[in-house]
Amino acid sequence: MHSRILDRYVLGDERVVVAIRHHWAKMIEPVFSAVVGLALAVWLASNAPPEASVLALVAWWLWFALVLRLAWKLLEWRNEWFVATDKRLLMTYGLITHKVAMMPLRKVTDMNYARSPFGRIFGYGQFIMESAGQDQAMREINWVPEPDETYRRICDTIFGPEGRDPDEDIGPEGGRADRAGGYQDERSQPSGHDEAAWEVSHDDEPSYAPVGYWDDSDITGPIPRMPRD
Repeated sequence: MHSRILDRYVLGDERVVVAIRHHWAKMIEPVFSAVVGLALAVWLASNAPPEASVLALVAWWLWFALVLRLAWKLLEWRNEWFVATDKRLLMTYGLITHKVAMMPLRKVTDMNYARSPFGRIFGYGQFIMESAGQDQAMREINWVPEPDETYRRICDTIFGPEGRDPDEDIGPEGGRADRAGGYQDERSQPSGHDEAAWEVSHDDEPSYAPVGYWDDSDITGPIPRMPRD
């Protein structure tokens, strides 16, 4: 079932981060209801007087309905998946009418994490997604198994380095990447009145001869001699 869900809904260029079913604790209530119904039906069948035998019959029918409900819940549990990739969040649910809820990662602005007292005991949690849009296809994700590890992996994908906008990447020297793919080193750029000096070419810089140096390359006539004392 796991591979069929991934093959059906996950794109070829997506990297799967999380693919999980709901926690098994979701089945505690249906199982408990069926067990209690069985115990009640057995007790009524053993202790009810003959004139109240109809109560035992009704109890058995109620127990049969609880068993059908348990089977339905079990099939639903096996058919529900929560998948997080490096591009979006997916949730599949529904037994007769199969539905898929999807939310792109770029729309997730916040993800709250909560664990009830029973969630701490049995090991499940709840995620609440906040998105930039008004209509949210999926907001609450309940019965998340291994919630601590799952929360870290999803948050690292959404808000970590892999989920950062490529236009905001930091260059190797501390500069910020531009859209063309090059990096601009912000520390090497001039500021204030030094900008004009930054534009001056080295070829335009004046050169000065050392004091006491006489360049006679441009003299065509005889070089005058200094009188001796």
